[in-house]
Amino acid sequence: MKISLQQALRAAAFGVALCAGLPAQAAPAAPTPQAAAASPILSAGEYRWTIDDGQGEPPYTLRLYVQPLPTGDYALTGSLLLDDAELGASGSARVRDGKLVLDLTASGGVLQAPMEDSKRALYPKGGAPARVDSAGFATMRALLDPTTLGGVMQRYQTNVMTGHLVQGPMYANSVIRRQP
Repeated sequence: MKISLQQALRAAAFGVALCAGLPAQAAPAAPTPQAAAASPILSAGEYRWTIDDGQGEPPYTLRLYVQPLPTGDYALTGSLLLDDAELGASGSARVRDGKLVLDLTASGGVLQAPMEDSKRALYPKGGAPARVDSAGFATMRALLDPTTLGGVMQRYQTNVMTGHLVQGPMYANSVIRRQP
């Protein structure tokens, strides 16, 4: 059975019309009522914070790239800079009960880093190597004031080092401050 050019064009036009009539596939997702009512707190771009545990150690730096989503939430990706490592970080953020809530996971490791006192203490006396390999992760939740982007952060983390020694798991409450 041969199909004429005119029949083929009519079939194609009919197919386009059918596809255009399916709003569930053609329309973008509608924002949630909470997201539609609030203006965006963050815009697309890079943000930096310091995280201080208040234990006398240098604060960490959290660097995140923020991408607003149509729902009013945010996608986050970046890094957590520790004293001896840079961990990849990713997560999401949303506004809940007047706070900007960030939920993040960070993971990474170091190869042949100089031994620190906190790690040396895990080895038998005189048995610590001069340099150490390690890999670890952290899960974090920050509750931020939407106007200052500062607040508090909870963090759970663990680290496994050369010799299968485990540093952690540990939990910390920290102060998080936006860097200019």
